[in-house]
Amino acid sequence: MKSPMNQAITVTLVVLFASALTLTVALISLFYINQHTAKNPALTTPINDGNTIPPPSLPSGSEETSTLPILITTPKEEETTVPEEIGNGLAFASNGDGTCTLTGIGVCEDVCIVIPETSPAGDLVTSIAARAFWGCGQATAIQIPASVTSIGSLAFANCPNLMFISVNGENEEFCDIDGILYTSDGRALLLYPPMRAGSAITISSVTTEIMEMAFYNCAYLSHVYYTGTPEQWEQMRIGSKNYSLTAAAKTFCHGK
Repeated sequence: MKSPMNQAITVTLVVLFASALTLTVALISLFYINQHTAKNPALTTPINDGNTIPPPSLPSGSEETSTLPILITTPKEEETTVPEEIGNGLAFASNGDGTCTLTGIGVCEDVCIVIPETSPAGDLVTSIAARAFWGCGQATAIQIPASVTSIGSLAFANCPNLMFISVNGENEEFCDIDGILYTSDGRALLLYPPMRAGSAITISSVTTEIMEMAFYNCAYLSHVYYTGTPEQWEQMRIGSKNYSLTAAAKTFCHGK
């Protein structure tokens, strides 16, 4: 039978052995965890539960000044509408009474020129100045509004490519007949477009005056049909430089 002293020593040794065994197991477990973590670094990344916003990463060498993201906004581009230009670049001069005169082609580059009823300044276009379109090579057609009551001499003369002139049907002073410009009563023929299609024109006996250069360099005109008599034709007032008219053949259709 063991003495109490021997029993105490035995118990002490057992406790020490158990403690040493527990410590050994703990050390082995810690070593295993460290090795496994080193092989799987993703295990150390905190899990985003959807409620936590991670701070933005900073470039290498930068000092963190804020953990809040910076929002950069750009102003919304405003939609702009370019207003339609009145007058298409034509030149106007105010008459000082709410009306104006079209004085020239200005910076207009249109081929078919539409003369507006009002200028860019808001004045009513009532007249076209003398020689306003003189030598305008770009124009192939010109449209005259109802508001025009006065057209100066040679306003459309020497426009080599002009094929057609039209006048608003409500104009009380001027009109067009088959693209040829007349006064509204038909008594004066102002312009036969030099590039007008067709080789013939019929002139009424009502017409008593052909304006200067009305038939200037008419490329295709070769024949004139006149509804009056040869004597009436002789009384016709024909302005200068109407060579294409005087050179064309004449047929008198009086009474036919």
